[in-house]
Amino acid sequence: MKAVFIADAHLKNSCDLNYRKMLNFLSLLIHPSDVNSPLKRESAARRRIPVDDLYIGGDFFDFWFCRGEMVYPEFLPVILALIAVRDRGVRVHFAEGNHDFFLSDYFTRILGMEVFTDWTTLMLDDCKVLFSHGDTVDRSNVQYLRLRKLLRSRLIYQLQRRLPLSWLWKIAAACSATSKGQSRPSEEKLSGILYAFSAAKIQGEIDAVILGHCHQPILKEFQIRGRRKYTITLGDWIRHFSYLYYEDGIFRFHCFKGEKSARCGT
Repeated sequence: MKAVFIADAHLKNSCDLNYRKMLNFLSLLIHPSDVNSPLKRESAARRRIPVDDLYIGGDFFDFWFCRGEMVYPEFLPVILALIAVRDRGVRVHFAEGNHDFFLSDYFTRILGMEVFTDWTTLMLDDCKVLFSHGDTVDRSNVQYLRLRKLLRSRLIYQLQRRLPLSWLWKIAAACSATSKGQSRPSEEKLSGILYAFSAAKIQGEIDAVILGHCHQPILKEFQIRGRRKYTITLGDWIRHFSYLYYEDGIFRFHCFKGEKSARCGT
């Protein structure tokens, strides 16, 4: 089994570097059964990445609201890229983040992709994985947890379904800015909090804990009672352009260099 994990792309504008690099990256994901197809032969610069499952660990979008099939126009290119990934036979899964939630209305009901609203447990071969964005791990940040509960409440959900779309995009952007403005630990302190949580979990039946949120790509491997175990935070697509690759019980980090992208609008 082969799987790719990414998180914290914070996509907003299709002209942004991280957005363009994400489109390039998604174009390389292909189901393993197609690797040897003569139609899929690529130059070394466009080497395909064989994968059964793509797991997106939250904050893929910098904000998210939708109305049926109506989505923020700037998100259409990457949504079409995800549809292409799905149509190549790769299963696409989302964990909701603190910037993008209410995802199932569109990605599950319309596109048939799996959405995890909070925590989920995955089986990768015989490796038991605990997977989430990770924004609820720090229980000491009471102010954020209260805001999170409000933004995901039924009141907000019903309100966003009634507002004009032009208002909705402005409110979504404002919610994103509010979330960024909330006091939170430094990346180093947050990564320490996530590590302590994960290290406790792998003492039991969990073999790997995979989280986003702290924007730092960190992988630590342990041998516990004869089993290989991992604590992992996924980094981001703002500075690191990191992705985690799983194959045959082994996790490895990679940094996506991508190709030179055309200027926006050319």
